[in-house]
Amino acid sequence: MQEDVFPAAEKILSDIENVFRKDVNLQSFEIIPSPDSENRSPVYHDENSLGLASWCVHPLYTYAYTRLMDLRPNKIRREDPIVVSRWLMGALLINPDVPTFWNMRRDLVKSGRLDPLDELRFTRVVLYHKAKCFEAFSYRRWLVQFTLVEQENPSVDVESLLRTEMTVSGTSADRYANNYHAWSHRQQMISTYEALCPSSLGSLLVSEWEASGKWCSCHVSDHSGLSYRQFLLKRLLLLERQSAETRLVVVPEELARRRNTILDFAKEATGFDDVFLMCDDSAEVLEIIHGCGKGRRSGIDYDRVLMGLSYWVEDCTLNEELIEAFPGHEALWYHRRFLAFSLREICWGYSKDSCYGPQCFQPRDSIRLDGDGGDSRNCLLEVAFERRNQAIVERARKQRQGDVVEKFVKFLVGTGLRLES
Repeated sequence: MQEDVFPAAEKILSDIENVFRKDVNLQSFEIIPSPDSENRSPVYHDENSLGLASWCVHPLYTYAYTRLMDLRPNKIRREDPIVVSRWLMGALLINPDVPTFWNMRRDLVKSGRLDPLDELRFTRVVLYHKAKCFEAFSYRRWLVQFTLVEQENPSVDVESLLRTEMTVSGTSADRYANNYHAWSHRQQMISTYEALCPSSLGSLLVSEWEASGKWCSCHVSDHSGLSYRQFLLKRLLLLERQSAETRLVVVPEELARRRNTILDFAKEATGFDDVFLMCDDSAEVLEIIHGCGKGRRSGIDYDRVLMGLSYWVEDCTLNEELIEAFPGHEALWYHRRFLAFSLREICWGYSKDSCYGPQCFQPRDSIRLDGDGGDSRNCLLEVAFERRNQAIVERARKQRQGDVVEKFVKFLVGTGLRLES
């Protein structure tokens, strides 16, 4: 018998297709170990989960793959699109790392043979099984773009669809460690959200920031989640530069809480509270902690500048707590390098413009050192950060955390930040 001849293939593919058609809330797909057919269907369906017995995986994939490859170069042969989509469904469930098959499915969506919303449900199941599949994420981004921009389907709730993308990427990140594809997809959805739902972007960034903090606290060795947190921090630092349509509403109670967060952090640099007792104005607080005396500039919302800075302080504190609670995790020390780099940049940006601009995070060959933006000894933020670094480095050395600590110290020297001898 030839490898591509599998009499039960069409029946199995039809059973899988029926599961997708009947269960609109299907969530997962797994290969179930089973050495032989046991005279029963290899397709399992229970509680929004789909399973396929392992004994049929190879012959079923070979069957679908062979027919699709035979069909692709044949311009004369015209196969029923329903049959082609069924073959593609079977092949991609088992092995989604084939770009040709996703392109064929794309063509079916463009021609109206497949519903893009049904395709989003299908790729969600695929990503449950293969959580780090770049091709599936790429196809899913195309579907979102096709549905929301090219089709402009009025029946689609844009905000709900994009928040579903956050859920899908979160599930993929949970199921596969260091899943940069999942977090990159999430970043792309933030950008799409900004373009299509600008009025609620600010609240989304804050909710994502809170959720990422909880996720990173539970996955301290996973730098991919920290890289997404760095992306969010850059966006939140630029709150003052957002357009009026995307700006986050400043609530007085929240502003006061975040001002206190910054002041508590900066007190490390002074050792006493008197200098901060009368600091009720955001511009005054920023002037003191940055060590700048340029005065208030017109056209700058200092409350939003202070709100943005508070997220850096919050992340710095969280990073310290995690390093202390989970010694020796390299991802946390590399994230602290980013915090050191971003501190030098935001201090430089504030000395120039009295706010933080996008130019602070532009790629460059080197990091700005002392003299680029004033005397760093006058910047209480930098002094407080250095003293906190001294404390965690001393603890890490006592715990013998190894080269990762010395590499961090070497990086600090390169940025112009210091440790007390």
